[in-house]
Amino acid sequence: MSASAVICLFVKPPVPGRVKTRLASDVGVEPACRIYVRLVERILAQFRAGGLPWALFYDGDDPEELPKTWRSDAVCCCPQEGDDLGARMQNAFRRLFAAGYSSVLLCGSDVVGLDEPYLRQAAAVLVRAGMVIAPAVDGGYCLIGFTAEHFRPQVFDRIAWSTGEVLAQTLARCREVGLKPLLLDRLRDIDTLADLIQAQQTELLTLVEGDRPPTCEER
Repeated sequence: MSASAVICLFVKPPVPGRVKTRLASDVGVEPACRIYVRLVERILAQFRAGGLPWALFYDGDDPEELPKTWRSDAVCCCPQEGDDLGARMQNAFRRLFAAGYSSVLLCGSDVVGLDEPYLRQAAAVLVRAGMVIAPAVDGGYCLIGFTAEHFRPQVFDRIAWSTGEVLAQTLARCREVGLKPLLLDRLRDIDTLADLIQAQQTELLTLVEGDRPPTCEER
């Protein structure tokens, strides 16, 4: 990635009952929180290993609710702003482009396959295509990126968030504003126990089976 590119990572404070609520209905709020912590730490490890710069955008009002290790190396740590997910993503892109970045990849923190090679590929494709999307197995997407000149906030309008129609509706908005995003390989985000099992990640599966992972209080 060039010095003018940045990854925008959306996170929530790791508080039991506030994260991975669908997963928590099957495994309990504490295990679900621990799984969330592990997922975030996995992707941050990829950023650090590859020297990939990232900006942290958190849900809530207090950055101190986030572990220090999450905040320490981020180029910025900012609150998410907006009444729905679309508005929050719009505002994050606007903020980073206003800060001088020429390309931004925004991704969720609960995606197993977002490793360093995938992110570098996404950044390289973004420079050529102007917009990229990584479809998710559930019909949404888990990464979206724009160059500054191709950014169109209308892409986030009139989307039924948290449904299986998110990707299709987003692509329709793209056509309306004249964008042709390049679609990357499909990935799986971890929202349910079925997602966790399908991911077939032994490290994560042990969180359900009882091995001790990092706790939500280890900050």
